[in-house]
Amino acid sequence: MNTNMLRLMIMLALPGAAILSGCAPKKPVSSEGVAIEKTLQQAETDARAGNEKKALEEIDAAEKALIEEDKKKPYVQGIKTESGINPKAAADQDAIKELKRAKRDASGNLAGDAADDIDKALKDVKVKEGN
Repeated sequence: MNTNMLRLMIMLALPGAAILSGCAPKKPVSSEGVAIEKTLQQAETDARAGNEKKALEEIDAAEKALIEEDKKKPYVQGIKTESGINPKAAADQDAIKELKRAKRDASGNLAGDAADDIDKALKDVKVKEGN
């Protein structure tokens, strides 16, 4: 097959792929997920402002809400990665690990480090929620 024909096939296929990628239905974020995200955003803001005590309270609240949400609806082992772990479950475990690290940093008066850990946990929560 010559290169011009290959280019033409790619040019014709790209718009169709772009259209189809936008057709996948988005799963709405649960109300618990939204509350956890807002709490973590506030905790990050407080940690960056140097208010470790307030950030620590919000980290605790977010961690408890995350654990409670997991108890209500545990993961169904449908989708697995090569490691054999559900990607959302892995993101959830990573978020809890980052929150524990953030709590340690906040109680040690390391507000900047706590804020960075909270930011990582927030990204993991967003992955878990499917955003």
